[in-house]
Amino acid sequence: MSQNYSALLKKLNLFIREYYKNQMLRGTIYSVIGLVSTLIALAIIEHYGFFNGFIRSLLFWSYLGCSIVAFVWFVLIPLFKMLKLADRLTHKEAAQIIGKHFGNVSDKLTNILELSDIEKGNVEIITASIDQKIKEIELTPFHDAVDWKKTLNYGKYLIVPIGIILTLFLSGNKDVISESTHRIINYNSEFIKPAPFYFKLIADTIEVVEKDNVNLNLEIYGDER
Repeated sequence: MSQNYSALLKKLNLFIREYYKNQMLRGTIYSVIGLVSTLIALAIIEHYGFFNGFIRSLLFWSYLGCSIVAFVWFVLIPLFKMLKLADRLTHKEAAQIIGKHFGNVSDKLTNILELSDIEKGNVEIITASIDQKIKEIELTPFHDAVDWKKTLNYGKYLIVPIGIILTLFLSGNKDVISESTHRIINYNSEFIKPAPFYFKLIADTIEVVEKDNVNLNLEIYGDER
């Protein structure tokens, strides 16, 4: 194996590593968007439903299960592949991805890898042919085939769930998220649904002679009377 070919494989390995770094970042963005959106949906459902402990436990464990699956699928698996702890892209598969970005490199890169697999024939001629083709593509920046810009662009979708949370907090309705989430997390605890109305005593102080009757002036607030 020539030094040129070894250098080419090193560039391919660096590309593969960069490829999985990109997948991890993209997976993290996907996970955050999905999990935050799901949390908002579950909190709103619980806010209006005020479910019993059994239903809240289903919501809690379902959300936890989705979180674990999302983390493993979108983050952990790409990490294992990047660290060579699981099956990952072969050099030929990496060449195909690079070829989609650099059309003029695709055939040459694939041909180089195929020539290196040839076990019979004149070794010197094969090596010379490989070196010649490597020189034609050695200035190609393989890492540019990793579309970081597209991945970072997905981050803009985080604005939607974060915007919903900020709107609820700034409008004074943070209880929709905070209290509902608290009840889902503490699904084993018993919570009493608040009354749909409450009384407010108009007078700050009340003075009355002992055993005499007294009139109380109240104001009633709420959705129902």
